[in-house]
Amino acid sequence: MESVDNPLQEAVITCSLDDSVLVLAGPGSGKTLVVVHRCAFLLKVKRVPARNILILCFNHNAKLTLRKRLWQLVGPDSGFVTILTYHGLAMRLTGASFAVRAEEQSRDQADSRSRFDDLIPEALALLHGKKEIPGLAGDEIRERLLAGYQYILVDEYQDIDQDQYDLCLLYTSDAADDMQCV
Repeated sequence: MESVDNPLQEAVITCSLDDSVLVLAGPGSGKTLVVVHRCAFLLKVKRVPARNILILCFNHNAKLTLRKRLWQLVGPDSGFVTILTYHGLAMRLTGASFAVRAEEQSRDQADSRSRFDDLIPEALALLHGKKEIPGLAGDEIRERLLAGYQYILVDEYQDIDQDQYDLCLLYTSDAADDMQCV
């Protein structure tokens, strides 16, 4: 907390574990700093297991930046925090393979649409019970896919599209009703 000078940022970082907070702020205002410090606060002060924390970000560069900043702040404890892009989360949910999708894309050059464009809609279909997994009932699928993460931190929330928003909403549906805006 020594590196956080803004009392409002400090209040968000240290808010109750039961609070859901949406930080509305402009470019360069420290939103990523708040996400990284909130994660560090959860790990070091509240002793939340790293496996219970998910950080979602917009792209691969943001993922690397978050990982580096979190490592600098808390060291090895940050290694088990899950940091994913929205497409990375969708791949994890659907069991998709980056290599397979890239190979399909290069094989089918005539198709202008990327093989990665369908990832998030596929994940949403699974979570909404519109796509089946053999051996599991619809509610059981959603429960298994969403299990594990207790704290979801979203970086650059203002840049997400409708599908990414829907993915966040499915993960945080209980929290969204009690959201505080800062």
